[in-house]
Amino acid sequence: MIKTRKLLIASTLLSIACQHPSESNKKEFESRNPEFTVQFETEIKKIYEENELFGDFIFAVVDENGLAYSFALNRAILEGRKSSLDDNSPIYIASHTKSFTGTLLKILEEKGQLDLNEPIANYLPELNFNDSIDTKTINIRALLNHTHGTFSNTLTWKTAFLGYSGDDAELTKDLNTDFLHDPSRKFRYSNVGPILAGFVAKRATGTTWKNEMKNQIFEPLQMKNTSANVTEFDFQAIRPSVTASKEKGIVDTGFYKKDVTMHASGGVISTINDLSKWLSANIRQDEKLMKKSAWSDLHSSTTVQDRAYFTYKRTGYSLGWDVAEYQKELILTRFGGLAGISFHISFLPEKDIGIIAFSTDNRAFALPHLMANYAYNQLNSLNADSIFKIEKERFNKSFEKENEISYPDETSLLEQTPSNNTIVGEYRTTSDWPAISISNHDNHYIFHWGVLNGKIYKTEEGRFLSRLGVLERKFKIKNDSLITGSLIYTKIE
Repeated sequence: MIKTRKLLIASTLLSIACQHPSESNKKEFESRNPEFTVQFETEIKKIYEENELFGDFIFAVVDENGLAYSFALNRAILEGRKSSLDDNSPIYIASHTKSFTGTLLKILEEKGQLDLNEPIANYLPELNFNDSIDTKTINIRALLNHTHGTFSNTLTWKTAFLGYSGDDAELTKDLNTDFLHDPSRKFRYSNVGPILAGFVAKRATGTTWKNEMKNQIFEPLQMKNTSANVTEFDFQAIRPSVTASKEKGIVDTGFYKKDVTMHASGGVISTINDLSKWLSANIRQDEKLMKKSAWSDLHSSTTVQDRAYFTYKRTGYSLGWDVAEYQKELILTRFGGLAGISFHISFLPEKDIGIIAFSTDNRAFALPHLMANYAYNQLNSLNADSIFKIEKERFNKSFEKENEISYPDETSLLEQTPSNNTIVGEYRTTSDWPAISISNHDNHYIFHWGVLNGKIYKTEEGRFLSRLGVLERKFKIKNDSLITGSLIYTKIE
C-alpha cells in the first residue's frame, strides 16, 4: 500500500515536471478567469458571422509566465473544417519590428558596443544629407524615438515596397539626395529612424541588423520560429493578407514581402508562441536580455506625442513603444499593418498582462484593437460589455467604410491589341527609383515595379491602374513617357 502510494506521488510529480510551461500557465489562467473564454469567443464569432469576414484572426493573452490563453478563428474553423491556423502559424508583425530594433540597440548599449547618446556622425560619416544637416546634432536615441527630423520617400518606398540592391550604400545615397528636413526635431513617426539605427548596429557590431536580432533577442528568448528573412519560412505557410469588399467578396490575397523589403522598421515574421515569449520578457523585464534599469529606459517615454489611435490616447514614445492611456491605465503599444494585415501587441505594465492580436481582412483592421480592449476590460473587472458595445460602433464605422470601396474587375482589364502592345517594354527614370516594365500575360498586361507586380486596368481615357498587392498605382503613358505621381519614366529601346 505504502509502495503503491509512493509510486503514485512520484508519477504525479513527474507529470507536473514534464508539463509544458505554457499549458500549465493556460490552466492557471483558466482557473482564475473561468468565464473569460466563453465570453470572448462568443463575441468574436458574432463579429465574424455578422460581417461575413474572410481571412484569419488569432489572439493571445500573455502574462509574466508566458502564454496564458490563445484562440484562432477563420471561416474554416467557424464552419468546423480543418485549418492550419494555430499558435505556430507564421505571421508578419509589420511595424512592431520597431520595438525589437529599439530593444536591440539598447542591448548593444548595455554591452558597451555603442552609446545611444552619441551622434550618428560617429557611426555613419558617409551620411551627410548633401551637407545641409549637421549629423553631429542627431544622436542614435533620436533615430529610435522619431525626433531626428529627417524623411525620405525614396528610402521608404524601396525598403517597404519596391526593393533595392540590398546595399546600404544605395539607401545612404537616397538619403543624401532625396530627403525632407524638420529642424524642430519634434516627434514625427516614420520608418527612416529605425532603419538608420539598423545601419548603426551593423557599423558597431560588424554584422547585419538581421543577424544581431537573431543573436541578441531571438536565440536568447528561444524564439525558434522567428526571423527577419521571408526565405527562412515555407512561403505558403505565412498567413496572407486579404482584400475584400461587399460588392466583390475577396478581391486579392497574398503576402507581398521579400527578404530585401524586410527592414528594421517592419521586417519580422513570428508566431503567437514565439511572440508570447517576447511579450512576457517585456512584462517581467527579463534580465536574460538586459538589466532592469535598461528595461525601464526602454519602456519610459523619451519624447512627447499628442495623438489618438482608436481608443488609445498616446502621450509619449519610448525607444520603440507608444506610451499611451486606456481606461485610465498606462498601456504600452506598438502596432503594425500591411495590405490587409493588422497586428496588435500591447501590455499594461502595472497589471503584468499583455495582448497579441492579428487579423488579415483589410476591412477589419480595427478588430485586433477592439478585441484586445474587450479582453483587458474583462480581465480588469470593468463593465466590459457596455464598453464593448460603444467601441464596436467605432469598429463598425471603419468596417463599413472599407467595405464600400470599389475595386476594378476583370471587365476593366486592359486587353491585348496591336495598338496597346506599344506600351510593352522597360521604363527607367533619371533618379534612383526601381525600373518599371510592362509585359504581356495571356490576354492582358502586367505592370512590374521593383519586386511588385499586378494586372493593368483601364480607368479614364488614357490612364491606367495596377493593383500591386500592398498598393494601387495609377499611371499614364504618352509617347515613350510613363508618368506615375510625380515620377517620369522613359521607355528604354
